Amino acid sequence: MSKVNKYEHLIKSYYDNSTEDERLRTRKSHRIEYITTMHYIKKFAKKGCKILEVGAGTGVYSVELAKMGYDVTAVELVESNVQVLKKNAKGIKNIKCLQGDALDLSRFNDNEFDIVLNLGPMYHLYTTKDKNKAISETLRVCKPNGISMFAYLTHSSIFWSFGIIKKQIKYLSEFMTSKGVIKDIPEEIFCSYFNEDFNKQFEKTKSTHMTSVATDGLAQIMREYMNREDFTEEEYDLFVKWHLATCERLDHHGLSSHMLYICKKD
Repeated sequence: MSKVNKYEHLIKSYYDNSTEDERLRTRKSHRIEYITTMHYIKKFAKKGCKILEVGAGTGVYSVELAKMGYDVTAVELVESNVQVLKKNAKGIKNIKCLQGDALDLSRFNDNEFDIVLNLGPMYHLYTTKDKNKAISETLRVCKPNGISMFAYLTHSSIFWSFGIIKKQIKYLSEFMTSKGVIKDIPEEIFCSYFNEDFNKQFEKTKSTHMTSVATDGLAQIMREYMNREDFTEEEYDLFVKWHLATCERLDHHGLSSHMLYICKKD
């Protein structure tokens, strides 16, 4: 299986020095992304279904899904993440942990999986060619009438978390268009989208859009308050209930840091 992502060294360097295994497990503001994504996976997953996660990171989703009894294959680009993934999956028989590239899933047959999760690769693909390739490979290995899910970052998330929080608005403006599009710069690691631009990538694919979900909605904007000790678990549970009831609303999509595009393969 070939390595075709020429920016792998940049991605590897970033994740080798991050705490990816902790990101979705700790702070309340980050957990909402995990809770929401799992909510939608469970909504579409049927008993006995075969799941592939591409860009599985350290296995936060894959390991949990395997524990729930699904037949899971987890593919991750970064070797350090793969090692943590294997450690987290130790002793679980119904999960395969592999190193691989979202741009080349040739080790898998066409129409092999009931659900294909692409929950990280679209954050780090900087050319139209690579984005289209990752989408086509994900859909290729998905069964007809199967479900594919794609996570992506919004321009709002980069503007908020990098521009405002890290006080880099002036620097960010150097590669931002007059319409607010933040250009893809590999050295900056993450790429982002306006929702309509992400959706356009699927217009010529053999798939049907099911729904789009604001996976963390207002949580990241309100993280200073949500992560305070006096924001109780009871209050958090009530927020989660409200969030799950509203996360498909268009007025939440532009404000969400993370989005989930869900489609059915025709």
